[in-house]
Amino acid sequence: MLQFFRRFTKSRLGLIAVFIFLGIMALAFAVGDITGLRSQDGGPGGNVIAQVGRHKVTDIEVRERIERFLQNAQRQGQTVTMAEFLAQGGLDVAVDEIINSAAIVAFAEKSGMQVSKRLIDGEIASNPAFLGLDGKFSQKQFEDLLAQNRISPIAFRRDLEQERYGNWLISRATLGNQLPDGVVLPYASLLLERRTGVVGLVQSIAMDPGPDPDDKTLNSYYASNRARYSVPQRRVIRYAAVTADAVRAQAAATDAEIADAYKKAGNRYAATEKRTVRQVIIADQATANRIAAQVKGGQAMAAAAAAAGLEPSSFDGVEKAALATRTSPQIADAAFGAAQGGVVGPVRSPLGWHVLKVEKVERVAARSLDQVRGELAKEVTDRKVAQRLADLRQSIDDGVADGKTFDEAIRDAKLSAQTTPALTAQGQNPENPAYKPDPALVPILRAGFGVEQAGDEPQVVPTGADGSFALVTLDRIVPAAPRPLAQIRDQVKGDYLMTQALQKARAAATQIVAKLQKGVPMAQAFAEAGVKKGPPPKPFDLKRAEVLGRRMEPFIQMAFSMAPKKAKLVEGPNRLGYYVVYLDQVEQHSAAGNKAAIARVRGDIAGQVGPEYARQFIRSIRAHMNVKRNEKAVAQLRAQLAQQGVR
Repeated sequence: MLQFFRRFTKSRLGLIAVFIFLGIMALAFAVGDITGLRSQDGGPGGNVIAQVGRHKVTDIEVRERIERFLQNAQRQGQTVTMAEFLAQGGLDVAVDEIINSAAIVAFAEKSGMQVSKRLIDGEIASNPAFLGLDGKFSQKQFEDLLAQNRISPIAFRRDLEQERYGNWLISRATLGNQLPDGVVLPYASLLLERRTGVVGLVQSIAMDPGPDPDDKTLNSYYASNRARYSVPQRRVIRYAAVTADAVRAQAAATDAEIADAYKKAGNRYAATEKRTVRQVIIADQATANRIAAQVKGGQAMAAAAAAAGLEPSSFDGVEKAALATRTSPQIADAAFGAAQGGVVGPVRSPLGWHVLKVEKVERVAARSLDQVRGELAKEVTDRKVAQRLADLRQSIDDGVADGKTFDEAIRDAKLSAQTTPALTAQGQNPENPAYKPDPALVPILRAGFGVEQAGDEPQVVPTGADGSFALVTLDRIVPAAPRPLAQIRDQVKGDYLMTQALQKARAAATQIVAKLQKGVPMAQAFAEAGVKKGPPPKPFDLKRAEVLGRRMEPFIQMAFSMAPKKAKLVEGPNRLGYYVVYLDQVEQHSAAGNKAAIARVRGDIAGQVGPEYARQFIRSIRAHMNVKRNEKAVAQLRAQLAQQGVR
């Protein structure tokens, strides 16, 4: 069960369950999660899929959840289709996890638990996705972000409540997950297992694929493998970029502004004195007097302090005011009243007795306006650029909020629009493999793939730490679809021939397995099956502990999952061919008393114990809440979704 769970959570559909289970759809961690697994308000209507206490799970809720998952996957460049989703059991996973969520809430409420409105308000207010330019919660940002993703505030709050109930209950159920040695021992013993045998490879390239396919055969092969040639959803995005460099040309500091900045700088450019001071603080005056005398006598302060179990601290290149702030005015007066190399103290402060040594005195001459003109010009220009960017962004934001379209907003701001090619979420252009997207497009692409449909309200997105931004709108969506056969004919032909060769490799490997089962040596079995090209069979001697944790070849995985004195075949990666594995012997050893093996296994599976407890706890909750699942309604929804996938 633990191994299954580990494998399941690594699969594409396994992540669906994990995401729903953990409540990621509540936008707790990132803006992008809004467009993941989320339902709308629900409400009455639709067939009842399940009854959980007083709550009814409808087919509408399940359908919306699945469709949003697929839309989000496509925006991220994945090519998962409704047909693939259903074929891999996605519907049952989605239904079960929605039921789980409803059951947890029902159980929590029945047990007297309650999520307060104040708690939800706090989570929303502290969510980084809803912060405005001033770093504080923005009601407008909150409403706009939910509206862009077609989520009502009520539904969003409900999801946050569900997530909170889940966190309270599930986190408690997963505490105390220590495993006793008796549970770990069988798994630890597996680490010591040793397996020997022989493996051979029937390579696809060693097989004759046969004649080239005719048009009918090629068309049929293409139709049967359309998903292999599918291009992910692409989007054409229009944007108008505003960069700090573009604004800088109109924001150069004038002589008057530089002079004013110099005037307002106060003592910043006046003559000053900086000192490097070392100090040690002692609790009693007698020890302080002794250390001061030792340092004045030439002993290093570090050595004198160390003898008393103390360690000095340093203030490097500080002005008097700064030293007074970090210590006290009396300490600063004493330190700046001594000559370089002088030792001062003990001086009393609330912290104790200070012994000080002036290591270095640095006198900094005053600097004239001409001497600091370049420095001030840059500072003034940077401030003007930042202010102009902020003003322009606010103006565009206000215009969009007032209903301006993308074209109207850039016209009023005197900006020019640019249009991307049809790009995937990763910024790739399947029509032009040589296309290299500008790194500055990354936030623009993210925004373009974050909206549901073309025509949605344009967005202002930051594109640089210097205040640069862009106004972004989605122009059109190019649905995921296979590339036309005419464009990739040579590729499809090559794939067809490789498939034919792979099938012949499997047929030969099947013959070899049959011969091995009859006792024929592997080298002889290969020869009798007509496999004369490729590497010769080779023996293997493997310990599970040596291969566990690394990426194993398929034949190694097979060797550790079969019985001795048996032969099996397993496909190699990337249509390489088929491995034929003959397992000769299995040596089993007990890990009793082997602390290292037991500790290793306990560490490996400890992370899976909590999720396993959680699964069992949820099953108990479902049984306690008397969940009733309507299989007829599930079957009807499955048929509807399958038909939807065909269209």
